Order: sequence, then structure tokens, then C-alpha cells
Amino acid sequence: MNRTKTIALALLIAVASLPAVAAATSVNVTISSVDVTPSEPVPGDDVTIEPTIENFGSSSAGYFVDRVRVVEADGGPHPEEYADVKNIGTIPAGGERSVPLSVSFDEPGTYDLQVNVSGRDTEQDRVTRLSYPVSVTVEQRYPQLDIDANDSVAGVRADGSVTVANSLSSPIESVELAVGGENVTVTNRREVLATVASNASRTVAFDYRADDAGRHRMTATLTYTTAGGVTDTVTDTVTVRTATERPQLDIDTNASIAGLASHGTVTVANGLGAAVTNAELTVAGDGVTVRNDRSVFTRIADGESATAAFDFRPSTAGDHELTATLTYSTPGGASRTVTETLTVGADPLADNVALDLSTREGGNSQAVTVSVLNRGNAPISNVSVRATSPNASVGQALVDRVAAGESRAVRLNATLSGDRAAVDVDATYDVARQRGEATASTALTQAPGTISLTGIEVVPEGGRLRVSGSASNLGTTDAQSVLVRVDDTERVTPTAPNPEYFVTTVPASDFRSFDVYAAVRGNVSAIPLEVEYLVDGERHTRTFEVDAAGASRALAVGPDVEPQSAGGGFPLPLAIGAVVVVVVLALIVRTWRASRGGD
Repeated sequence: MNRTKTIALALLIAVASLPAVAAATSVNVTISSVDVTPSEPVPGDDVTIEPTIENFGSSSAGYFVDRVRVVEADGGPHPEEYADVKNIGTIPAGGERSVPLSVSFDEPGTYDLQVNVSGRDTEQDRVTRLSYPVSVTVEQRYPQLDIDANDSVAGVRADGSVTVANSLSSPIESVELAVGGENVTVTNRREVLATVASNASRTVAFDYRADDAGRHRMTATLTYTTAGGVTDTVTDTVTVRTATERPQLDIDTNASIAGLASHGTVTVANGLGAAVTNAELTVAGDGVTVRNDRSVFTRIADGESATAAFDFRPSTAGDHELTATLTYSTPGGASRTVTETLTVGADPLADNVALDLSTREGGNSQAVTVSVLNRGNAPISNVSVRATSPNASVGQALVDRVAAGESRAVRLNATLSGDRAAVDVDATYDVARQRGEATASTALTQAPGTISLTGIEVVPEGGRLRVSGSASNLGTTDAQSVLVRVDDTERVTPTAPNPEYFVTTVPASDFRSFDVYAAVRGNVSAIPLEVEYLVDGERHTRTFEVDAAGASRALAVGPDVEPQSAGGGFPLPLAIGAVVVVVVLALIVRTWRASRGGD
């Protein structure tokens, strides 16, 4: 009985000494992007926040997405939750999945949110959490109303129309339009439009009649319901002129800016019941310079109209009066005059030009992209973009015109004389008969090409060691004539078929693969590799010590044996364990025989 226990104990000790192999797995996941639709929501809109979760191809397992939430950013341990989706499913390695979540905001403002993702790998069930910041701006916007009503003659029916333009990001429903006026009779005054789609418009015609001469206010009222269930009302008012029997004058102008030329027209409508002749139209203004201020019409038939165009430039911001004067002859030969005055508001000139700079990295030849952003209310012209630098030679560019609210981009090529150059960009331009200027600064840098060895693998092959990897360029300039060789030492010798490998050129931020072979004497811990390359005509040499301990031991066991095993043969750790068991058994048997001899 005692001998049996001793043998069992010895076997247990021997087996326990064998190494255990633990499998390892991991996932490499990220939220690659988050899309928000619509991009410009209004209160009550259904907003879709859609993150895209990517499981990189380098992952060794799938990623099961347990939960995706949209919560208030920086909301502490218990943030306000806007949306929550669970059990989305598994994303395989190299795949991606988009998860739409629906949210809604009742009030306008900017909402700083965060997308939180919780999941686990499909092999070891380890949890990985991701987050992504999202900012949503909710603006209060309304549909636009535009009333178009011609001047009228007292007691005569006139035509008008109202255009409803829906600039919201979603349709409006239950749309009802009503038109009314002071001392004005309107037929078909109410119209139900039902629905107006997003970015669409509807036009409703109406008839009206003013019984008294003078000015009459007409108001259009629009009642609607948004996609979020909010009911609202918007109105627009226009003044129409009603006269007795005489030609009608209508002055129409574009929005004006102080110091900037704008366009206008005067329309003469003849409603006398007979033609007018020898008509002369002049336009003048208070604090306004008018060009093309005189037009002559030989004859304007009854029921017809004539239009004259003119240009005007307000000298200062504020309200200015434009007066159109028509002198004409009646069929009886009488000379009469009619005038019409319009007050135009001139906005002050807003000269606001900014430069947005971006650079393209490379070698000593780089580029600066300059975006000229016109944030003012007037177009700019004759834009000259120049750049200066003490350590670089930078080009220049010209831009003809940049309209208000728009931008134009130009590219300035640059040649660096050093590793870094500070660049000052200056843009001068004409705006409303004056000269403006905008400036900005940036920096250009270059990192010389530098070769490093990455992704190194050492395996036994045909009685020698094969070293495979990549020569990676970590700089922003090309590395040329790249050569990787095995360094000849006392225990390491370069050998065929590739004692050295000519990689040729490795472009900036790129890599090239190589294979070299080495013969070793005995176990070695590392194989020295020497890398030579040229950067801007200067030769560089670097030496890398590549870990080869495992591959060297595998090579010592037998040819073509992987570092962790001897191919299909008996594993080295198991062989050692078996030897230990045999030795222990032999000692036990010998002791037993000796004790029997003593008996």
C-alpha cells in the first residue's frame, strides 16, 4: 500500500510540472462615426442618431453588442437618457453595423450628448465599452409667407397670391391659410393646404377689391402643425396702394447695403381706360445716388405696363426714400404727373472676411490651402492672397470674386528650407469701394524619412532561421535604396537564399516587406539586422536586435520546427516530463528490489 501511494505521488508531481497553454483572444472595436438626421432639427422633430460600430479585421473574435444608449454628456453617474436599444447582435471581425436611435427635443438649444456602447467578445465574454460625443442644435424656425399683390384701382378687382415656403426639415400638416385686409374685400379668403413637404412651397391665389383710394394693409395668416405635433401660427403683412383713375407706379428694389450698388425697377401700369403718350419716368432719392435714373416711353396702351430698371447706392445705413415721378400726356393733350415713394432700408456694411488654413504634409515640398470665407453682407473682389515665411518659399494666388456668405479656396505651394516653417498668410480685397485685409498664420513641418522594422517573425526553415517583417518609413519623406541584411557575428551567419534583401524605396508613411535568412550555432537569443537607407542623399545605418530565442530552441530540436512546437513530433515539454517519470519509476523499482534482497 505504501509503495502504491509513493508511485502515485511521484506521477502527480511529474505531470503537474508540465506547462499549461492558455488561449488568448481580443477584439479591436470602435465607433467609427455618428450620423444625425435631420442635420437642422426643430422642436418636436424625430431626430435619428445613428452610430456605426466597427470590429476591425485585426480582432480575433466577434463583438456582440449588448446595448447602445444616447445620454446627456457630463451628466454624472445618472445622466438623462434619450434613447436605449438592446441586444443588437454580433459584429464579426472586419465587419461593422449601424444602429439608429430615435430622439426628440421639445425646446430649441444645443444638446451635448454621448453615445455609449456596451458589448463583449464572443470567445471569452469580456466586456468592452465605447463612447462617442454628439452635439445636436435644435433651432426654432418657421415657414415663410410671401404676399404678392398688385396695386389696384378703387372699386376694381385685383389679383394677388400668397406663397407658403416650408424651410423646416419635416413636412407641416393641417395647413390653413387665411387672407384679410383693412377696408378690402377678399374673395376665396381661406384655403386648406393639408400638407406642405419639407423644402417645398405652395402658392395660393386670391382676389381683392379696395373701394376707397389710399393704402391698405393685407395680412396672410398661416396655421400649421409640425411633425412633432406642435401647432403654430405665422403671419405676413403687405401694404397695397389703391388709386383713382391714373397710371400706377410700383417701385421694387433688392436689399441694399450702405456704399454698395443695388438694383431696382419701376413698373408703370396704365389703368386709365385709354393710352398715355410722351411718358417720362425719373427716379431720385434722399441720400442715394441713382444711375439710369431716366426712361422715356412713347406710348403705353390701356391695360398694359412698362418697366424701367435703375441702380442705386445708399451713402449711409438707415432708411432712404426713393421717389419715382411719371409725367405723361392724356388723349386730350393734358399733361399730368404722378409720383410714388418707397422707403428702403440700407443695412450697414459688414466687412467680415476670415482665412481658414490647412496644410498638406510631405517632404520639403508642401502646400497651404487657403479658404477665403466671406462672412460679411457684401461681395468682395480683386482678392490677392500672399504668404511669407523666414524658412520657406511660398507662392501666391488671386481670386476674382467671393459673394457674401460664400468661400473660395486657393492652394499655395511651399518649399521648406528647414524642418519647420512659420507661415503668415495675408489677403487683401475690395469691398464696397474700399480696401480690406484679413490675415492668418500656420506652420509647416517635415520629418525626415526614418526606417524601423515592424511585424518581425522568426521561424526555423530548412536548418536555418527565416526572418520576415516590414521596413516601415516613420517619416514624411521617402527613404531610398533601403537594404536589410543579417549582421555576421560569432554565432550568427547570413545565409542563402537571402543573406540580405534590397527593399528599394519606401515612400513616406509606408512600408515594404522583406525576408532574410541566418544560420546559427547553438541557441541564440537575438539575430542582429542592419538596415541601410538614403534620405535626401544622406546615408543612414541602423541595427536592430530581433528576438530569436524561441525559434533558436525549436531549430535545435530538429529542422523545420516551429518555435513553440516541433511540428508533428512529441512536444519538448512533454518529452522532458516523460523522462522525469521514467527516472522516478526506475529509482522506485531499484529501491524495491534492494529491500527484497535484504529480506
